[in-house]
Parts: sequence; structure tokens; C-alpha cells
Amino acid sequence: MGATATWSEFLRDPNRVIEAMEENGDVTLVRRSAPPVRLSDAAEAAATEETLGALTQLLALAMDDELLERLVDRLTIAFPWIELLPADQRPEFVADFLNNARGGLSVGRLSGLTATLAAWRDTAAAYADPRIRVDASDLDYLDEPVPVPNPEGDE
Repeated sequence: MGATATWSEFLRDPNRVIEAMEENGDVTLVRRSAPPVRLSDAAEAAATEETLGALTQLLALAMDDELLERLVDRLTIAFPWIELLPADQRPEFVADFLNNARGGLSVGRLSGLTATLAAWRDTAAAYADPRIRVDASDLDYLDEPVPVPNPEGDE
């Protein structure tokens, strides 16, 4: 679960905060006017990352068409918004998610996976928007480019 401490408490009594981390697994340091910071044991975090990487690699290696289809069906439990995607895009989401997970875990950076997940969720939301026609029949195509003003007002 973890513990919580203020940044000031950490600066005044770091040993107490470290003890709390050792007892609870990690400590969230709350700061004024700044996002919280998590203090955790680096070896434990590395072991977790390595395990997640191994699981992701095993899942990707085990993926065949039949497993992919079952996984797509089961992912709707964890990510209900997947139902809003067209059926032919759901396997593409799974492949994109797994590729980004494998790549991100191999370099220890999951921000790309986070962005991928958000982009697919936003795509699902767009499909659910009744103002948007999925077949793009509501779009007007231009024969020539038209300059548009900068929304921030800078030229």
C-alpha cells in the first residue's frame, strides 16, 4: 500500500521516512505546489520491472490468432471502452499495446505505453461520439491548402 509523508518531514527526519518505506514498500512524499514524489527501494522496483518485462515477453511470444481473439474478448472486462472500437481494430489495439509494453519495459520507460493506451481510449471515445460519422461522410476535402490562423495569435 505504501505510506505518506510530507517533503518537510523527509527533510527534517529522513531516517524515519526511510524506515516507513522499508515497512510499507514505498512512501509518497507530498509537496506544496508540486506533484508528489514516490520514494521506493530501487532493487524492489527493478525486480518488479524485470518481472513485468518477462510476463510481457511471454505473452507476446504465446500470441497466436486464437489466443489473440480470446484476449481481445477478455480485455473488454478490464477496458470496457474497447467495445466502442470497431471489431477489426481491437486486435490492432492488442498488438500495439503489447509492442509498446515490450519496448517500454526493455528500456525502463512506460510513458509510451501510457500514451498508447490514452490514444486508443480517445479513439474509442471518438467512435462513441454521435457527432462524428465513422465512415467520414461528414468530412469536406479541400482541393487546395487553405491557411488557418494560429490559435495562439502568433503569426
